[in-house]
Amino acid sequence: MCISTFFLFCQIDKKMNNATIKAKRGIIMIEIENLKINLESLISNSDRVMIFPHKGPDFDAIAASLGVSLISDKLKVDNHIVIGDQMCKLFPGVQKMIEKEKDNHSMIDTEEYKKAKTKKTLNILCDVNKPQLTWVERFNKNRLAIIDHHDVDDETFEAILRHIDTSATSASEIATALVSKSKIKIPENIANSLLAGILLDTDDSIRRLTGDSSRVLTTLYRFGASSSKANEFFQEDIKNNEKVQDLVKKGIKFALIMGDEDVEYSKEDLAKAANKLLRCPVNMSFAIGNIGEGIVSISGRSKESDNVGEIMRQLEGGGGPCSGATKLSDTTVDEAGKRLLRVVFPNHFGRKQKNTK
Repeated sequence: MCISTFFLFCQIDKKMNNATIKAKRGIIMIEIENLKINLESLISNSDRVMIFPHKGPDFDAIAASLGVSLISDKLKVDNHIVIGDQMCKLFPGVQKMIEKEKDNHSMIDTEEYKKAKTKKTLNILCDVNKPQLTWVERFNKNRLAIIDHHDVDDETFEAILRHIDTSATSASEIATALVSKSKIKIPENIANSLLAGILLDTDDSIRRLTGDSSRVLTTLYRFGASSSKANEFFQEDIKNNEKVQDLVKKGIKFALIMGDEDVEYSKEDLAKAANKLLRCPVNMSFAIGNIGEGIVSISGRSKESDNVGEIMRQLEGGGGPCSGATKLSDTTVDEAGKRLLRVVFPNHFGRKQKNTK
């Protein structure tokens, strides 16, 4: 059996002309075809398949694992999704996704995995490529395949098959393209799970997706997926957030998360956190964290009813109606939060701030 191991690192230059984009699209389709051929060959020559999402699995990891399970099912090879975390410790939305599929797809823990694996077992990692993020830190590289979209480094597993596409929005995008190439009918529940996985890793920016990503969405919609159904998984997590619910009950449409004082974040981390927080039933969301060199950054997002850029300008920053940020020096995360609240509450909740001068 000849298996060609390959890597895929694609980054699209926004200034590429149409011919270059079409050429890249052709390369990606060839790589997906190669992935299909090689993965199906590995699966067919195995007695069973063990599919691993990462520790603390999210929608993307579980959905991609379900997609790979569909391929094993098509080839009539016994397969199991291995989840080492206790169900009660997973996010409610992830629990719901697993509950919907546990009768159709085998879910086992690491102890069951150890008892069931054999020398001919194929292990497939989905949405992960590093030992510290998996429940099993050692695999036979000749019985390991990886499907992922995260960066590779010196700690990345060696494997007989590694499809790591850093230009993909998510592992769910890769899995959808792979299942589609295998001409498998995707059940509606799994189509919605895959859509949720893409939504998670694109910060709900589906409307801005183009090219190969948008074609993947078309595939999922064709099999019955819808944004409203996919968002139901996120709603489960929102329902579980008692603090958010308390704010909503009080009529406060404002959400704030603050990073640890001793942890250094990137501006991108804070922007993503604010984006995800805006999925809650709020009008504005803010993320505050230390970005190094004694600077604390605030990233804000808002819906149309509030101008977050104006709020940031009052804190020495700027931005537009729906997105804004500022950087504050010689302060702490806690103090930056207090400064933000002093600006937001008088302007949006009718509270008057006393003159402290």
